[in-house]
Amino acid sequence: MAGEVDTPRWEIGGHSPIIEQVTWKYKLKLIYGGFFRFARNSCRQVYCFGFRKTLYVDICSYNLNQLVEEVEKHYPSQNDIVLSIVFIDKNSKEQRFIKLDSDENFMWMLNMYEEEKEGIIYATTEKITQQMYKSFSGQDQVIDESDDENDSDSNCPSEESYHSRHSSDNEYELLNSDFKTYSYSNKNAVMKVNSKFPNVIAFRRALNHYAITNEFQYVIEKSDLTRLTACCEDKKCEWRIHASLTQDEELEQRNRGSVVEIDLQTEGNKKHFLRFFISLTACSKGFLSGCRPYIGIDACHLKGKFNGVLAAATSIDGNHGMFPVAYGVLESENINSWTWFLKSLEKAIGTPDGLVISSDMQKGLEVAITQVYPNVEHRECIRHLYSNFKKHYRGDYFMTKLWGAAKTYSVSKHDRLLNEIASVREDAILYLNENHKKIWSRSKFGTIVKCDYITNNISETFNSWNLGNFEVCRSSDNRAQVNYKGKRWEVILDEKKCSCRVWQVKGLPCVHAAAFIAFTRDPDWDKYVDTYFTVDKFKEAYALEIAPMPGKDQWVHIKTIEKIYPPIIKRPPGRPKKNRIVPRDEPKKRHRCPRCGMFGHHQKTCKNPERQGSDDASTSKNKEQKRS
Repeated sequence: MAGEVDTPRWEIGGHSPIIEQVTWKYKLKLIYGGFFRFARNSCRQVYCFGFRKTLYVDICSYNLNQLVEEVEKHYPSQNDIVLSIVFIDKNSKEQRFIKLDSDENFMWMLNMYEEEKEGIIYATTEKITQQMYKSFSGQDQVIDESDDENDSDSNCPSEESYHSRHSSDNEYELLNSDFKTYSYSNKNAVMKVNSKFPNVIAFRRALNHYAITNEFQYVIEKSDLTRLTACCEDKKCEWRIHASLTQDEELEQRNRGSVVEIDLQTEGNKKHFLRFFISLTACSKGFLSGCRPYIGIDACHLKGKFNGVLAAATSIDGNHGMFPVAYGVLESENINSWTWFLKSLEKAIGTPDGLVISSDMQKGLEVAITQVYPNVEHRECIRHLYSNFKKHYRGDYFMTKLWGAAKTYSVSKHDRLLNEIASVREDAILYLNENHKKIWSRSKFGTIVKCDYITNNISETFNSWNLGNFEVCRSSDNRAQVNYKGKRWEVILDEKKCSCRVWQVKGLPCVHAAAFIAFTRDPDWDKYVDTYFTVDKFKEAYALEIAPMPGKDQWVHIKTIEKIYPPIIKRPPGRPKKNRIVPRDEPKKRHRCPRCGMFGHHQKTCKNPERQGSDDASTSKNKEQKRS
């Protein structure tokens, strides 16, 4: 009897009471292909670089063996790798995870998530799990349950990926390399200057252990995820300790080969921040490998407390998209700051064959380019050139000729247009030769770079993109509040809604929705677009053909009882109008001077030289009109 009572009914052929309570509509979210790692500045673990797949199973017939077979489909068969399937224990305060290695644990999971009718399971390899346990020994084994799930296979980014736009190609190598530099252990309770810890929580534990070992008490003055400051409890004691996040080393550690330069200014005994430069490895190598050797350099002013300028070096990829190469913060636009920025850029990318640098008329940039890159092709933005040119030579005539000379690929046409400008104002060509000596016409461009940009809009795009950052405050998986310039919008992804109503009306994600989607790092943007914009809908619209019509003489004559007459014509009120109604925004017809052929003035006030060939005809026509 005791054996019969202790043995569950489902083990002796009966039905599980858990299965009887759970309905057949059960969703299992499988996350596979990645590994667990500790989140930044936390003991919580997150699942990194994996994929998601949603399984809709019938619990009455589904078992653990079927789940294992489904997981094994996504992993190559190797003898030295053992799969491990775990799930979250939601009832545990420490958020521990439990292995699905038996039917009993599988039933336990179903009973635990009975109310949600939805469970999340993680698949890892035993080899990686053992290495992680070895690397993180002595810390709490905690994982973070991510609720950002989709109903189809998709990438599964880590929590840390939301803070960084670039991830390393070898995350596990970074895990090992991070812990080689930590200089504190529980066996050696010594706190030294320049000691390193994995995060602020580990530093707190080390500080507690150090205080207990040395038998003193301390008081924490400031503490957050990036810094901690403590002092002795005795006010007469001058002992004080401070630790902060080493962001520069963190960046170089996770992006090996990146060029990070910081220039300081010493005033007295204090060192002040002066300049900053950064070029990530992915950006510099990506530029050298897959982009054309074209770089646009520009800067925009910062309006914060300390002012300064944000300098950027951007390139273009094969799809004419913006490709950031490097950026930095300078104190101002001058020869010294631009020279320092370009020298740092040279460390990152060197001098590629056929390099072209396009810039505006920044102060000191032209001299800096000549010093750092004396042999490269330096192009000048025609838009900024014309903005300075029109201050001295106004009129559509000069604008048409100058822009035409910049856009043409023909050297002869370029010279002809400049000669036409010189025929009206000779000093205009002298102004261009003296003040704009750089290349600004396509007829003078080199052929290696394969880029015909005559404006520096690629750098202007970086400025507008950087100055237009949207702050995303995520409240749930599909809901967030987007802040921008003091305004707020509510975005709901699963309902395709935004409080601005642009998404609902147009069917395409608005800028606020795009900011939220980019924040989630979801690569499948197609599901946020209305079906009217899909390729299938486009094919359906043009699936049927329009049959050609025969001639009128081949039409079939149909006898009708009632004759159909033309519509009744009604006379509108008022005098009939002969001329059409001109809209307000339509440009007015400009008057051309019959004497010189230019616009903007009359013949009596014309001061330009007479036009050859039409002078006699125009004067004779005017005399005939006066006689009549």
